[in-house]
Amino acid sequence: MKREALSYAFKLLSKRDYFSSELKDKLVKKGFDPEESDQVVQYLVQKGYLDDQKLKERLSSLLKEKGKSPIYIKKKFYSKGVEPPEISYDEEFETAYNLLKKKYKKEKQFHTVVKFLKNRGFSYSVIIDVANKFLEEEE
Repeated sequence: MKREALSYAFKLLSKRDYFSSELKDKLVKKGFDPEESDQVVQYLVQKGYLDDQKLKERLSSLLKEKGKSPIYIKKKFYSKGVEPPEISYDEEFETAYNLLKKKYKKEKQFHTVVKFLKNRGFSYSVIIDVANKFLEEEE
């Protein structure tokens, strides 16, 4: 394992967290040998600098807090070359409900709330349940 590859990997990690697959791709694109890149990634995982599971949990919770739908979250993870986490009905419901509370401060109609959530990519069963609960609380 060359010091240049390890040094470049640390430089990348100093700016933001990467998944193992992302970091390996970056190293290969920079011109390092794929085997060397594998060794660097394995070394970083072994030393605890890379932890895909923790990063997956952190990114997933961040996207949920931002009100992103399960479809968006899956797309984001696939674009990074990582298997997306399972998102339960309750998690999707909570995300959609919190998004509605942020977005709509005043009274809104059923069809506008449903359209808003549908355009965000939430499942139909969650949309109906969240819209009913949200509009019941406003009354």
